[in-house]
Amino acid sequence: MHAIPFPLSAAAFPLHQGVRQLLENALEQAILITNDHGEILFATQQTRRFLRTFFADSSDSVVPNEILGWLVEGNASKPMLVRSPENGELEIRNFPLSPSGSLSLMRLEHKKVDPGPKALLALGLTAREAEVLYWITEGKTNPEIAIILDASPDTVKKHAANLYAKLGVPTRTSAARCALSVLLA
Repeated sequence: MHAIPFPLSAAAFPLHQGVRQLLENALEQAILITNDHGEILFATQQTRRFLRTFFADSSDSVVPNEILGWLVEGNASKPMLVRSPENGELEIRNFPLSPSGSLSLMRLEHKKVDPGPKALLALGLTAREAEVLYWITEGKTNPEIAIILDASPDTVKKHAANLYAKLGVPTRTSAARCALSVLLA
């Protein structure tokens, strides 16, 4: 068995420009191929958007320093997680393409951060009413919410009645619909 030489630098990784552009634009996945020097050998348009959004030092030719450090010095067998309060989370998984680790394929996945009950304060609710409404939108019953919030079921029922009145709605379902309009905005 003999090894097939594989190009390890961007210059030695030629793709016909039309093919490269077609792949970069057509692939729905956020895919990145890089070498151990941090040169970007291939990146989809979605990957480039994620890099610009989550990394201040992004470039079209090299990966951000945080990613290069994770690849070279970190534990790249575990996903890298980048958090941004405004943009959510970016999870980067590494799939080495060479035994030496000199060539890597990475898949980037963007996850929006759940705004949680605090977002529901915008509806004019108290913090506790916002928590109850949040758990209602998650499909929890009053007894389940009572356990989660370490409160009595009667207290949860009273908070629910108060928030229905504040929202001007008659049912849990309509209250959840109001909440989802805020949580999914």
